This record gives sequence, structure tokens and C-alpha cells, in this order.
Amino acid sequence: MGGGLLLSAIAQDTKNHIFPIAFCVVDKENDASWIFFFEKLKSIVEDKPDLCVISDRHISIVNAFSRVYSRAHHELCMRNVAENLHVNQHCGEHLYLFYAAVKTYSFNEFSKHFSKLKNNCPETAHVLENMLDFDKERHAFFGISNNKFVPFAEKILKKNKSATNSLFVTNVNEDLDQFTVFGNGVITKVNFLERSCSCRKYDLVKLSYKHTMAALRAKYGDDEDYGNSIYDYSSPIYKVETYLLAYSESINIVFLESE
Repeated sequence: MGGGLLLSAIAQDTKNHIFPIAFCVVDKENDASWIFFFEKLKSIVEDKPDLCVISDRHISIVNAFSRVYSRAHHELCMRNVAENLHVNQHCGEHLYLFYAAVKTYSFNEFSKHFSKLKNNCPETAHVLENMLDFDKERHAFFGISNNKFVPFAEKILKKNKSATNSLFVTNVNEDLDQFTVFGNGVITKVNFLERSCSCRKYDLVKLSYKHTMAALRAKYGDDEDYGNSIYDYSSPIYKVETYLLAYSESINIVFLESE
């Protein structure tokens, strides 16, 4: 077979490894090719509000995705955007501010870094605000012998657990689902009913964070229930069995569109 372009969809598994989902060889990259690809992808990756697809700025991806996926979100790859800014806006020495902004979890932190970027590179900030809608896009129990989560997640949990020792927790209304956590000059609100924390890291990573763990300790004490709750209030995507199931599926070939 001569020529052709490879379209692919990948994800990141819970060990931060690249996980291939689907690939397709097409004659050229255009709206029709990406529509065909997304339609096939939709048969295995459901269109739902908590799905986010990240790509470069190719217009055919934007057009095809919006046509096939009506509920999911489409965002831009930060590395691809950064490379374009470096080449076209010549802001290489200040790109660290761009990365700091896109990697933050709270709007306040985002605003702080973006303001610094705007002061140092006003043209870059203008491109991000007006062309990319940048500011609008920012949307293991250690006493149990068998780890429940993959090693990468267990390592994060262990680190977060040790960080809770410097935090103070209170629940003024004696509500066992809502807590206020104090520490390092920061005040955060944890709400277990909504599975949320005002720092936003727990909301997005969906893994028990230091504020969450401190609140869980206040709720359950230091017994086994506390250890189990660390997992119960984390996403099941980090479970070992979920990780293994992700790699247990066979590769199914999709026939040519003409067939």
C-alpha cells in the first residue's frame, strides 16, 4: 500500500502510560476522513459530558468532532499550542508562564500565572484570549497488605497521606460530609456529597488528595474505615483490575469504508 495518512486515538492509563485505542489509514486528512474515524471511535468510546478529546488545531478535527460528538468536549494540546507560540510569537523565555497557567487546578492560580504572561508577552496573551478562548477553556490504605490501586496511584496516595499531618480540619456544623481544611496559609472546603474540594485537584484527578485525606481522617478516625475510605472516595479507574481489563480487549479490525 502506497501513501496514506495514519489517524489515531490514544489515552493515558492510570500508570501514566500511553494507551492505544484506535487507528486508521486514510488517503488524506480532511473532514470526511475524520468523520469516518470519529464515527467508528464513537462505537467504543461513548459520547458523554465527562469525555474530553485533545488534539492539535487542524480544522478538520474540529469540524468532524463537533459533528459526531455532541456531548463531549474538544480542547487543544498544550504542547502543540506552546510550539506555535514559540515559533509565531517568539515568547520562548516566558513559555514557563503558559505551562504554569494550563497546569493549575484553580481559577485563582490560573489568573495569577496568566496575568504574569500578559505583562511579559502581551501579544501572546492576546492570541490566547482572542483566537483560542484560552481563559474560557480552563474548565492505598497503608495498613492493608494488598494494594488496591496500581503502583503509580499508590505512590501518590502515600505521599498525600504523609502531607495530612500538617493540616487542621474542622466541621463547624458537625456535618460529616462537609469539612474545612486549614494548612500552609490556605483554606479549602471538602464536600464528600459532591465529591469535590475547593482546590479543584480532587475534582479533576479523582484521587484522594491531602485535603480529602485530612477530612476523611476527621470523619473516620485512624482505624480501618479511614483506610478503606481513601479508596472509596477515589475513582475506580485506578484499581488494579480496571487497569488489567483495559488491556484485555482484543484488536477488532474495521473493514474498508467501501465494504
